Amino acid sequence: PIAQGTLKADLFQKTEILVQASLDFIENFNEGKLNLINQDIIVYKHLKVVDYPKTEDGEITAMIHPELQGRDYEQLTPGEPIFLTFDGETIYYEEETPTWPVFINEAAYYEKGIAMCLTNKESMTF
Repeated sequence: PIAQGTLKADLFQKTEILVQASLDFIENFNEGKLNLINQDIIVYKHLKVVDYPKTEDGEITAMIHPELQGRDYEQLTPGEPIFLTFDGETIYYEEETPTWPVFINEAAYYEKGIAMCLTNKESMTF
């Protein structure tokens, strides 16, 4: 994790390397220099946004459950805890099928009341 609005030198350097590698890949692809093979990759397809539980006046009444915090891209199954109310009650994931939450408790989305996004994990062949 990194605080919003700050720079962390090692992440900056890794990002530069990643951007350069991406540009090199695109250039090589466009010039037909890549020997592509069929390979499966995992992708996460967006399903929906989940807001924090709120009162009728829009006040947030719960936080991310400690058992879910830090589990981005991990499977969430029906019956697992997702929120803990300020009164100490647990709110459980009640959908019928598993999902893979991302951006759990992301600071940049808090002001919009967004707790997480739910995705489906899929395999694609390239």
